[in-house]
Amino acid sequence: MDRNIVVVLPGTLDTSRNIARYLRDLDIDVKIIPVICIEVNQNEVESAYRAFYSGFTPDVSIFTSKTAVKIVKKLIPEAWRYAKRYSIAIGPGTASLIRRLGGSRVKYPQEHSSEGLIKYLINLPDSIRIAAYCSSEVNILLENFLKEYFKELYLWKLYTLSEKATSINEMVDLFKTSIGGIFLIVITSSKILRIISREAESITKHGNVFFSVISKRLAEEASRLGLKIDHSSSTNNIIGYYDELRKYINHLLGYI
Repeated sequence: MDRNIVVVLPGTLDTSRNIARYLRDLDIDVKIIPVICIEVNQNEVESAYRAFYSGFTPDVSIFTSKTAVKIVKKLIPEAWRYAKRYSIAIGPGTASLIRRLGGSRVKYPQEHSSEGLIKYLINLPDSIRIAAYCSSEVNILLENFLKEYFKELYLWKLYTLSEKATSINEMVDLFKTSIGGIFLIVITSSKILRIISREAESITKHGNVFFSVISKRLAEEASRLGLKIDHSSSTNNIIGYYDELRKYINHLLGYI
């Protein structure tokens, strides 16, 4: 195999495809190997059903991911009816999806993170009715803020991210069989970081493996876990990270 760069994307398919689009014109290979899968929490979906059909009418719907948007659109039509009127997304990718699916008023904070969402939401009146849709691993600071700040809030953890047992083996096999390659693993969530950190020894022993994390918070968490990070975002703006990731890849290409 010629010496080249392979960007490995272990996030969900949606996240990985979005990153791949930002990198498509670079002279690299991209390999999507999701290490997590999505499981819908039916109890939470049913809880939302009951709330809406009992008369809950939110003023604002909050989405922390594209997955949450898709679940609400597909499984909770009454909730989606309100979400289309006024939604706040964690970042531009989630906001764009809401718009494509019919949302008429969609906003997102300048800082694309849970912390940025808190800074944005604190400017809203605490009396407005809020419906929040997220995963079971919602940022605890965001969850506590929502529960403490807004007087009328429903927060539904609509899905769980579970580990795909075979994905790490697939990743290791890729490194073992691709002699001479340079691999850059892009880590986009705490769940993925913990999995990669746990398997770091088996991942790194077969080649030139580098790690990039999507936020400063993940870089700090990686440090606590003892995982050496080669590239991290200097901003909590997702588009800013993509630009920095492209520059880092071009830097690596310069050494081939």
